[in-house]
Amino acid sequence: MFKHLPGRTEVVLFAVMAVVCAAVVHTIGAPDTGLSLFSFPIFVFSAILGLWKSGRLRASDDLD
Repeated sequence: MFKHLPGRTEVVLFAVMAVVCAAVVHTIGAPDTGLSLFSFPIFVFSAILGLWKSGRLRASDDLD
């Protein structure tokens, strides 16, 4: 079960993405719009990380 938890690198990447997105949202001035726009890249990153950790992304041979 512990193999599915994010490692140190993934946690750092999530933190950097959160800080960058929060800084951009702060400069935009419309927090509702900015947060809804920047939630998509964070969601995609976490979905790809989940597929990679579970082994489904590495096991797919369709990318060849």
